[in-house]
Amino acid sequence: MTDQDHDQATAPAELAPVVEGAPAVKQTERPHPLTPFIRGWLVLVAIIVAGGRELIPDSSNGRGGFVLPELRWLLLGIAVIVILAAAVGFVSWYFTRFVIDDEELRVETGAIFKSSKKVPFERLQSVDIIQPFAARIFGLVELRLEVGAGDNTIKLRYLQRDRAARLRDYLLVRAHGEQSSLHGAEHGEKTSAFTDLRQSDRPLVVINPAMLVGSFLLSSEFLITAFLTVGALVVTGVLGVIIYALPGLVPAVIGLVSLVGRRLIAMFNFTLAESSRGLRITRGLTALTSQSVPLDRIQGLSVSQPMLWRRLGWWRVDVDILGYGTSEGENNDNNATSVLLPVANKDQLQVTLDRVLPGVDLSAIELHPSPRRARWPAWYNFWTLKYGYDDRVLITEHGWLTHRRDIVPHAKSQSVRIEQGPWQRGLRLADVHVDTPKGPVNAVARQLDETAARELALTQLDRARTARAADRQRRLSAGRPGATDRDELAVLDRFRIGPEALLGGGSESQVFALDDDRVLRLQAPGARPEVAAQRRALADLWAAVDLGYAVPRVLDAGEFAGRRYTVEHRIEGEELRDHLAATPDEGLRRLSLERYLTAAMDLQRLPVPVAGFAQLIGPDAPRRFDTLADLLAAQLHRTVGSVRPRLEADLPDLTERWQQLFDALARRQTWPALVHGDYFPGNVLVRREPDGSACVTGVVDFSPHTLAADPMMDVAGAIAFLGLESRTAHPGDEEWLTDLAVARLGDEARFWIEVYRRFYAFYFAEDPAIYDWSVEQLRRDLRGTETRR
Repeated sequence: MTDQDHDQATAPAELAPVVEGAPAVKQTERPHPLTPFIRGWLVLVAIIVAGGRELIPDSSNGRGGFVLPELRWLLLGIAVIVILAAAVGFVSWYFTRFVIDDEELRVETGAIFKSSKKVPFERLQSVDIIQPFAARIFGLVELRLEVGAGDNTIKLRYLQRDRAARLRDYLLVRAHGEQSSLHGAEHGEKTSAFTDLRQSDRPLVVINPAMLVGSFLLSSEFLITAFLTVGALVVTGVLGVIIYALPGLVPAVIGLVSLVGRRLIAMFNFTLAESSRGLRITRGLTALTSQSVPLDRIQGLSVSQPMLWRRLGWWRVDVDILGYGTSEGENNDNNATSVLLPVANKDQLQVTLDRVLPGVDLSAIELHPSPRRARWPAWYNFWTLKYGYDDRVLITEHGWLTHRRDIVPHAKSQSVRIEQGPWQRGLRLADVHVDTPKGPVNAVARQLDETAARELALTQLDRARTARAADRQRRLSAGRPGATDRDELAVLDRFRIGPEALLGGGSESQVFALDDDRVLRLQAPGARPEVAAQRRALADLWAAVDLGYAVPRVLDAGEFAGRRYTVEHRIEGEELRDHLAATPDEGLRRLSLERYLTAAMDLQRLPVPVAGFAQLIGPDAPRRFDTLADLLAAQLHRTVGSVRPRLEADLPDLTERWQQLFDALARRQTWPALVHGDYFPGNVLVRREPDGSACVTGVVDFSPHTLAADPMMDVAGAIAFLGLESRTAHPGDEEWLTDLAVARLGDEARFWIEVYRRFYAFYFAEDPAIYDWSVEQLRRDLRGTETRR
């Protein structure tokens, strides 16, 4: 290791700075100059609404009339607040700048604490236009950008309507991975000021105001709220105490008014149209909301029908939209929602389903009821519990007062899990959850026979895998593959297989089945050339070691069409996470987890090519370091810098927690051994034994995370990573596995598991998909475990 490398590696107490190339200076622009005024006007309205509480009668003065503060103090207070709001709005506007061009999307904010956020175009999930009433008067709109994988929503307030519409259309094109010129978008087709639709947009469904009002009046929300409010007014009026009850009735009236705003005013003139980039929803009486919904972002649908709607033949449709991450079907501040149709008749429903799920005939899918013994735990609606599937979608149904049908395309299902409570266990029943991104869709096949539940869970995983491969093939055959897809197809064609042979993969590689004995591992574009050779050298080194389970054995390596690949021996078995998802029995789960932990401990028996602490895969590998702390500092140096500002915002004491980690590592006395570095149930293959438990058949995906380091790291990873996926996380599993590790390795193992949990939290924080998990782990306290050593 050079002196320069040593200097970088031995400075663990300071977070690595973000080093970026000096970008060319670009012309930035501010939002419209009227932005502070519009935001101040909204504050004034909020003050007036809040001040309306002063109009509540005060019976304590003996007059029973209305009491107002002295007018001059009221006006003075309002003036001060409005002036302060205007000042804050001006500062916010002045220090907000943005750049949207053919190269980048960047937004800069902050007067004291500066923030510059650059968003890759492909990370955009949706681009919406929000136009509050005040902004609508002046022809201004808010451009709202939904950014995927845990990033915050970006709001540009306010822009001229025509310019915002053109920017929206341009960004949607770039979000789909297509090249476009902003200059060309500036001359695009204009949109209507009233509906935000172009002449080329084709309306699919326009909700009649009478139907919207009728659905509202027949909704349980309105009927219950109105009944309680009117009933309270009648009772207090009869008793002659209405003047005393008014302060308590005001919140109910406000709730009723809010409900009217949410269900009627915000949904008025609701139009679902087909645009060049998917679906567009426009709605609103006083404020206009225009929401873009790319069809490939829809992850599932929920079709519901309240009891009072059935005779009228009305339905409501909600959707899970990738990137929104909310379970709220609607809200009161004109945000983009998950409502696809607030109310629809049979024909409108069919038109929408045909557009969202083309080629799927839901009426042809056979629905299976729950067994008769389900009437005991679900006596109130057991006859409504059904599920079914075909080769495209899975359907679940439940509900009596409000009947719900949840529909999830197999290609969109993220995970499958089985849940079984104590009562269900006694009745041999279980629930099967098919998970999608957070939202209103909740596909659960309820109260199934436990054998049928296990079969449904396992076959659903197969259907999802097959559907994703078929979906990928359809996208490629549609004539819009990118350069990466063409290269991948060329490699697959060379081996005489297609995308349907996909077995799985991640950000670094994808694995395809060649035959019963071999798999093709295709490296991601841009993979370094030495990685395949290093993995092959390690595989050759391990060939003579028998761990009781298999590790990758590389048979061939090469490059074709610009993509690097390896041909490897195929290891039998399914991923442990799939097995755990389909195993609700606690005893069988824990027997499987015990073998999983044993396999992690056995990895240290594999030889490493160098003595001492070292990086084994990656640039200049094997690369040696003097100490364990030096090695792990170098690992973090590659990843933490890019996410440091966000971590510091979420964890004010981040530097202290970083220092605690390296103070502990400096004290660690251990020998270097092989560390997988990414040991979790997705990288462990198992075979189901006759008793239902899992036997480990292989550990896969050795990568640049693989080190010669402290073997306790894989023990910690095996435990900490259990919580990464909801379908494998069961209450108590992590603590039970920690106790098992402590029983095997001694009391101090608990402390070192927490130390390496913190290391992995820092190391993987740059991955947006698990950033929240990383923050949760970093908030754990090391000192509490150290006292138990």
